[in-house]
Amino acid sequence: MIELRQKEIYRFLGYQKITPSPEVDERIKECVEKMQNAAAPRCFYRSFQVKQTAPDITEIAGLSIKSKNLYKNLEGCDHAYMFAATVGIGIDMLIKRSELTSLMEASIYQAAGAEMVESFADSEVKKIRETENASGYTLRPRFSPGYGDLPLALQSDFAKILDMQKWCGITLTETLLMVPSKSITAFIGCAKSSDLPESEYLAKTINPLELSSCTLCSKAKDCLYKNSSKGEQTKCEKTY
Repeated sequence: MIELRQKEIYRFLGYQKITPSPEVDERIKECVEKMQNAAAPRCFYRSFQVKQTAPDITEIAGLSIKSKNLYKNLEGCDHAYMFAATVGIGIDMLIKRSELTSLMEASIYQAAGAEMVESFADSEVKKIRETENASGYTLRPRFSPGYGDLPLALQSDFAKILDMQKWCGITLTETLLMVPSKSITAFIGCAKSSDLPESEYLAKTINPLELSSCTLCSKAKDCLYKNSSKGEQTKCEKTY
C-alpha cells in the first residue's frame, strides 16, 4: 500500500484556504481505496558517471545535454541516477471510467493519482538515499525532463536507456507524454556533501526559472523553492 498525504491530495484538488466538506472527504476516502487496489507500482533506475563542461553541458549515460538548469542541479556530483517510476495503468482506467459517470470522482482520481506517484517515487528515492548516505553521498532533488530548460525530448532517451517499457511498463506517445499518465522520470544527482539543507539548496542553488511572482502561485506557501531561513521567496520551476 502506498501512503498518501491527505494535505497533498487537497492541494492537487485546489483546496488552498478552505477545508473540504465531510462528504468530499468521504468521496476521497472511497476513491483512494479503489486506487490502492488498482495500483501496480513499478520503479527502475540506473547510476551513471557525470561529467560537466561549463557553462551548461552535462554528460551522462552517453548523452551530452545542454541545460543550465540541469548543470546547476548536478554541479558537484560525480554520479547521478536516471530514474523512472509509475503507479500503473489501473489509475488511468479509473480516471477514464469516472469521466463518464462523475466529474468529481474524476478530479479526485487525478489529484490522488498525482500524489500517489509522487509518494511512491519519494519512497523509492528514500532507498537510494539510504544507500548513498552510507557511502558518504547526499542526493540532489529529482529533476525531470520538461523542468526549466531541460528538454522534454529527453523522455525518449530515458525510455531507451532505462528500457522503461520492459521494466516499468511505461511507453511514450508521439507528443512524449507517458503512459501510464501517473509516471515520473528524473535525474537524481549524488554529491559527496552539502552544507545546505534541501529547502535552502533548492532556493539558492537550483531554482531553475524566473517566472511570474511567487505571490501568484497557489503552491507558494509550501514551496520548497522558498528560502525559509530568511523568509524570502524565490521563483520555482513551474507556475500553477
